[in-house]
Amino acid sequence: MKRGSYRSAAVVLNSLDYGESDRILTFYTLEQGKLSGIAKGARRSRKRFVGNLDPLSHIDLMFFHNGSTDFVRVEDARLVDAFAPLKEEIERLADACYLLELTSEMTREGIILPAVYHTLVHFLKMMEAGQGAEALRFFEIRLLSICGYLPHLGGCVTCRQQPGDERLYFSSERGGLVCRRCSSGIMGLIPVSPGTAGLLAMAARLDAGKLERLKPGAAFLDESERLLYDFIKFQLGKELKTRRFMSKLKSAGA
Repeated sequence: MKRGSYRSAAVVLNSLDYGESDRILTFYTLEQGKLSGIAKGARRSRKRFVGNLDPLSHIDLMFFHNGSTDFVRVEDARLVDAFAPLKEEIERLADACYLLELTSEMTREGIILPAVYHTLVHFLKMMEAGQGAEALRFFEIRLLSICGYLPHLGGCVTCRQQPGDERLYFSSERGGLVCRRCSSGIMGLIPVSPGTAGLLAMAARLDAGKLERLKPGAAFLDESERLLYDFIKFQLGKELKTRRFMSKLKSAGA
């Protein structure tokens, strides 16, 4: 990015207090991808930044880049959407923050993927409209696809045979489906039905507008959650903080 002032639509992924009055921020922008920057005086400002730089904020961002570092200086931020309904319940807020953390962990600065921005905004709006677990699963598979981490769901990764009606397995280490004949000796296999594998493969290709019309059943939601949770953890080499918090909330409500 050249030295100069820029303007872009963005979603605030993370915000951290810095010093007495500043904030360190991470955004995903439409035109520059993921950015990190500082908002000088953000915690004292009563005009430019009040309520506009919190995580989940969808903003019109203005920033300056000095041309020598990847860190930008935030000049102004106009709030487009605060996604306020997602902040009314702890469970919905946790789900939304999971989308933010997953986006931040799966993307890298300097790699511009406009589809990531569009997908994140669309799924936050879906969740705001009341969609729950299915939105999380579809977001995960779409983000994996966009970022180049899509697992192999079209057949066995070992023998390349197409799935029939038989029970399949998923191996995060192998990066995809494994048929029963090839499953011997492979550790950490996750059982998955052909229907779940097929719907995930389809969801990876569909745009977000079409995905919101799908109403998957409980079996899909259960199988896809276990599969994608294990695969994402394997790819990142860790469990996300928001995912652990979501698990604690689920256990507390059981």
